[in-house]
Amino acid sequence: MLSRTFPRLAPPPEANARFAVVVVALWFWILGWGAAALSGPGGERWWLCLAAGPIAWVTLLIGWRLRWRLAAQLLLLAALSVVCFLAWQGAFFGASTVLVLAVLVVFAGWSMGIAEATLVAGAVVLLGGALAYQGRTHWEQVLIVGYVMLFLLWVTFRMLHSYSAQMLQLRHSLDELGRHKQQLGVLFQAVEQSQDSVLIVDLQDRLVYANQAFEEHSGLQRSAIVGQTSLAQAGLGPQERQEVQDAVQRGQVWQGVVHSRRPDGVQVTESVRIAPVTDPDGDLSHLLEIRQDISQLLEAERRIRHLQHVDAVTQLPNRKALLLRLDMLLQQQPASRSDGTPQQCHALLLLEIDRFQKFIDARGSQWSDALLQAFVARLQSLLPPSARLARTSASQFAVILERVGKTRHRARMHSYAVAEELQHGLGTIACLQEVPETVQLSCSAGFSVFPLVEPGLQADAGDHVLRRASVALSQARHQGGGQVHAYSEALAATAQRRIELEKGLHMALQEGQLQLFVQPQVDMMGRVVSVEALVRWLHPVNGMVDPAEFIPVAEDTGLVVPVGDWVLEQTCRLLNDPRVQQGGYRVSVNVSAVQFQQAGFVRKLQELIQRTGVDASRLTLEVTESLLLQEVEQTIQKMVSLRALGVHFALDDFGTGYSSLAYLMRLPIQEIKLDQTFIHDLTPQSHGAVLVEALLMVAKGRALRVVAEGVEHKAQAQLLQAWEPGILCQGYLFSRPLPASEWLQAPDLSGPQALRTW
Repeated sequence: MLSRTFPRLAPPPEANARFAVVVVALWFWILGWGAAALSGPGGERWWLCLAAGPIAWVTLLIGWRLRWRLAAQLLLLAALSVVCFLAWQGAFFGASTVLVLAVLVVFAGWSMGIAEATLVAGAVVLLGGALAYQGRTHWEQVLIVGYVMLFLLWVTFRMLHSYSAQMLQLRHSLDELGRHKQQLGVLFQAVEQSQDSVLIVDLQDRLVYANQAFEEHSGLQRSAIVGQTSLAQAGLGPQERQEVQDAVQRGQVWQGVVHSRRPDGVQVTESVRIAPVTDPDGDLSHLLEIRQDISQLLEAERRIRHLQHVDAVTQLPNRKALLLRLDMLLQQQPASRSDGTPQQCHALLLLEIDRFQKFIDARGSQWSDALLQAFVARLQSLLPPSARLARTSASQFAVILERVGKTRHRARMHSYAVAEELQHGLGTIACLQEVPETVQLSCSAGFSVFPLVEPGLQADAGDHVLRRASVALSQARHQGGGQVHAYSEALAATAQRRIELEKGLHMALQEGQLQLFVQPQVDMMGRVVSVEALVRWLHPVNGMVDPAEFIPVAEDTGLVVPVGDWVLEQTCRLLNDPRVQQGGYRVSVNVSAVQFQQAGFVRKLQELIQRTGVDASRLTLEVTESLLLQEVEQTIQKMVSLRALGVHFALDDFGTGYSSLAYLMRLPIQEIKLDQTFIHDLTPQSHGAVLVEALLMVAKGRALRVVAEGVEHKAQAQLLQAWEPGILCQGYLFSRPLPASEWLQAPDLSGPQALRTW
């Protein structure tokens, strides 16, 4: 019950014990020596009273050297013992004795706690009971002393309880004050270290506080400006100041952007927030103003917007800016004439530096950037003043030619003339790097006249113009570089057809639309000795797709690798056919340079041969001279590795390149194929006859098999066989390419029945 009414009392602090010990020790000393003086010298009582002085000094020394609470306990025990002895020797409950006992009870409670005070009071009552029992005092006096002790305990308890409550409240207040001080210190440091200017002004517009950032931004000393007016709300006009007053009166925050001038004359742009500060009663007392210098931020945003539309290397408008300009020209285009043609035609010319990647590979990007800058300077000197130049990619530039003709034909002629003039004017470019150097450049150019509303569209747009010019540029690049090509609907149809072929070729690989064809190769007796494996695409809707149409697309898109892998797989299956194995027929298959240069080509072919179990000596891989244009040593190493498995090699289109004879002695080949361009007009008197004879002599000297492609007439076959009896002929004279399944169904694979035209 008491624990609910009064909280548990904590032991008094050490400071209480120190104060109580000092006071009571002095009191005990004075009281003891006073009692000794009154009792006279001699006797036990006199010596015991004189002992009060040493006891007091010993307790003071113990408290000073050890602990004051321990000193209080020793002093209480000594004093209580002395009083009890004196009481036992004389009248116990005299006025002075009761006063001393009361002081000791209060001393015990104040210095050690209510528990110790209760023990002292209990000991006094027990002593009184013992004296009354011995007849040395009366029980009424013992009862009165007990009441006094109880009253003293109650008073002591109330004092300690009040003292503990006050101390607890004081400690809580000090803790709260410490936390508030810490928070205030953190807040002050945060405000002082803020990069934004922080101002506090009163309602009379006097500056109360300014942080370090304001001092740095304004150049004014805080000690000199605190208390002054007209420093806050700088840069705000009368209307803005009124808006601030209205906002803070409503308890809201006003924010805006203001332009002001520093004392040093520098113009700055700041984002300003002004918030109301209220007192504990909720009344407006101050204004808090936060200013952030956003001048650099605005400059950075302007720079970013600039970089979004400007190329960093050449400082020309980029692709995005080009499209915006094209759209603007199309929007400004006046209404067309009654026949649908525009009143003014513009042109977009795209220029691309030929072989620019080779410059990067050879000299690095820094040198190439300098070359681009020199190239741009030359272009700007050649272009008419009204032309607009932009950079659209690494080596590609765009030129907008505005109002170049009132008819499309005239605009095309003018654009073509400008493109040729640019190509002729480029020539050598001086690249001024650490070592000045002149570079011979050539460019491919493609252009498109606009506006031109294409079929299926409602209007022309900038991206359509750029796409059409890109189509023309692509055609110029395919023509070998250094060419100029204009956009036409036929080019668009060709580009669309290539996209459709690429998509269809993906589907053909997934859905099994590819088929394996073969074309026989016959000897002088007309017997089929070997066949060449060919790939054909049978489209489910469009029928047979011309290889000359989809093979270039496969090579450009990289699909030639999966297509080539499929052909090799089907070729090995053909070699595993029992009739092909029994007849010992050789099967040759063309391998593109892209496929052969794959890092895992040798390993992939080895696994295929092991998996299918074919006789590798009956497999011939046909490669072209383009395979030798790069990484010659690595290519030869791959060929040697495959030759170790038994695979044969044939050099396709032999005699049409520039390096065949140079590499013929090094390549591990077993066969050459004469290109059909030598066979097409072959007669004993033709100019190509001497070259064919020379090539046959080279092959004979190297003991190589020879296959002649494109044999269409009997006279050609007879002439070739007369020069080289062991030559194999391949062409429409004997058989067109036919499905491998049909060839396998012939009664005699090597006989005339197998030579069916298709």
